[in-house]
Amino acid sequence: MAGKSGSGKNIQAYYDGYGEAWWDGSHRGLRMLANQVQARLSYFDRIDPRWEGVTVLDLGCGGGFMAEALARRGARVLGVDPSMPSLAAARRHAEKSALDIRYIGGIGEAVPLLDRSVDRVVCVDVLEHVRDIGRVIREVRRVLRPGGLFLFDTINRNWLSRLAAVTIVEDVLCIIPKGTHDPEKFIKPSEMRAYLRDGGFQQVPAAFTGMGPVGIDRRADFVFGLLPVTWIMYLGHAR
Repeated sequence: MAGKSGSGKNIQAYYDGYGEAWWDGSHRGLRMLANQVQARLSYFDRIDPRWEGVTVLDLGCGGGFMAEALARRGARVLGVDPSMPSLAAARRHAEKSALDIRYIGGIGEAVPLLDRSVDRVVCVDVLEHVRDIGRVIREVRRVLRPGGLFLFDTINRNWLSRLAAVTIVEDVLCIIPKGTHDPEKFIKPSEMRAYLRDGGFQQVPAAFTGMGPVGIDRRADFVFGLLPVTWIMYLGHAR
């Protein structure tokens, strides 16, 4: 859904080289993504905890961390991502785990699904990377059935999020490769609400929920949880 820009930022081709590292625990950046799943689910369950039999699109699914978590809750999951190596790793792991997840190559600006074909769309660690967020939101709205639910997270745009997500995570700790994020593509909550309304969503909350590190585990990786502030990362939903 995004690629290498002329500035050398927002380089998503890194994910093509991860392969089996998505699931073997060897890559600290991927472990960080996996560690965010439970915090995200705790927010999603606040909005609607019913997953059994629900058709869900995991848009920008990567190697399948969120897709598998949702499938284990009984959802019928479709995963869409532009990285073919990531999808291959996701398919292999789902097969090993006996999970029936359908993975499809595609981008958020042109989701390869029919109109009104899913009950929910989950989109995490994605919106701050796409080329055209307005078009992605419209595509999400297109594939959702009437009354469908859009669940997402993204990164706020300010000096603190730039310090945390780029300077610390990329440049100092080297948890993810330098150039993964372009801080100019981060999205302020007010902008996100405008994108949702312009995209045709009727129910947009007045406030979003923050997410971020709340501790360190035994591997010195961040443990994530929900926060009362949206200064860096935030989760939201719309119907």
